[in-house]
Amino acid sequence: MIKNTVLAILISSTYLSGCVSTSSIPVEHRPPHWGKSLNSERNFYQISEQVFRSEQPQPELIAELKAHQIDIVLNLRSRNPDLKILPNTDFQLIHVPIHTWAMSREDLLLVMRHIQQAKTLNKKVLIHCYHGSDRTGATIAMHRIIFEDWSIEDALNEMKHGGYAFHPIWIHIEKLFSPENIKWIQHHLSNPS
Repeated sequence: MIKNTVLAILISSTYLSGCVSTSSIPVEHRPPHWGKSLNSERNFYQISEQVFRSEQPQPELIAELKAHQIDIVLNLRSRNPDLKILPNTDFQLIHVPIHTWAMSREDLLLVMRHIQQAKTLNKKVLIHCYHGSDRTGATIAMHRIIFEDWSIEDALNEMKHGGYAFHPIWIHIEKLFSPENIKWIQHHLSNPS
């Protein structure tokens, strides 16, 4: 009986802690070069002139996406509801299915290639997953490092404390940001095979 109770407490506390997001830096102390909030209810931010992030876009967000002249919607979810939610829009829909628990440097490289291509074509891209927190956060952090020359520390700080609701349970995501992985991604972007 005691073992079952202890096990139930451990499982429930682990589950509950997994739903907790990292603390956000208060708005008044938030660095001005971090993402600019466009719609906090939809976790919609402008990251740079050409890159935006959000949770799963819903029909009510379409007008805002068009107002910001977004050309490409890059979905990181394993499912692709964009086909139903955004079917008759002018957005180019790209689907790069990533499982949060198994995110790899290869996943990040593929997203960086899509960002690189969008930049080359002078197109604006929205990157999203379900909540716009973890998969999106990792890809935006890698974008900061690869395309904006941010340090690993600064990119991870924004990812975790920028108010995007990053979940600390995904400890393996931070490990992807090793100097070796970053060099590997940079090499493959410079030398496409």
